Amino acid sequence: MEVDASADACPICGYEAPRQRTSLQIAAWVMVLLLLWPAFEGLMYLVELL
Repeated sequence: MEVDASADACPICGYEAPRQRTSLQIAAWVMVLLLLWPAFEGLMYLVELL
């Protein structure tokens, strides 16, 4: 059975799924951006060479 992603609990058994904290999501995106920044800088350097 499909359950809406915004539902707080299962309509059948009432299980409340734990929510991921927003601060954890923000920290994960910041880490991704920090890891990708050197690759972006390298690409921009190569574009300048052309």
